[in-house]
Amino acid sequence: MPDQLICGSPDRALVCDSTAWLTVPCKGPRGCARRGDNDECDDTLALEGDLCPRNPPLDYACTADHTKALVCKDGRFGLWRDCRGPEGCQIVGDRNLHCDTTLGVAGDPCAQQGTYACSVDQKMMLLCDGNSLSPASSCRGPQGCHIERESRKVDCDDAVALEGDPCDQLKQITCAVDHKTELVCDGKRYSKKRECRRSDCRVSGTELFCD
Repeated sequence: MPDQLICGSPDRALVCDSTAWLTVPCKGPRGCARRGDNDECDDTLALEGDLCPRNPPLDYACTADHTKALVCKDGRFGLWRDCRGPEGCQIVGDRNLHCDTTLGVAGDPCAQQGTYACSVDQKMMLLCDGNSLSPASSCRGPQGCHIERESRKVDCDDAVALEGDPCDQLKQITCAVDHKTELVCDGKRYSKKRECRRSDCRVSGTELFCD
């Protein structure tokens, strides 16, 4: 019977793939065991490329180091998300997967358009376009990019920046890192607006001072 699963050993299952039995690893803590009337394979831990049952259609796993979340597609596990945040990848409850994506790297896969993450070095705020993360704004101020753990809100200290740094708020002004120049955002990058010849550039609350 297609998709039939039986335990071959405590950490392996045999899955019928129409014409042949495939050996599928069961690396989760419960291994492969009889539960009720059926054999079940705990594949909540896996490696990229591991075989996985095609049924159920949505099957997720964490890597053993808990840094990546995998999804079963076409009978093999592949990368779903990088879980670079402090909570990493966890299996919650029975088979619910939690992936902490509050920290990321440009190019990391993501799904929810308009959501933010901090870079791993916490010097950049990243934005999800619905497919991957990309730089949204530099966060070179003393507080860097940080996350409020309870609300998951991402804050970016952009009180200082370098000319050419990414930014996403049109006409936003800030000070250069050396405090000698006022910068302005064109919607994508910071560029020099004016030099501060008589006093250093500084930000106080919502006001910027540059003479």
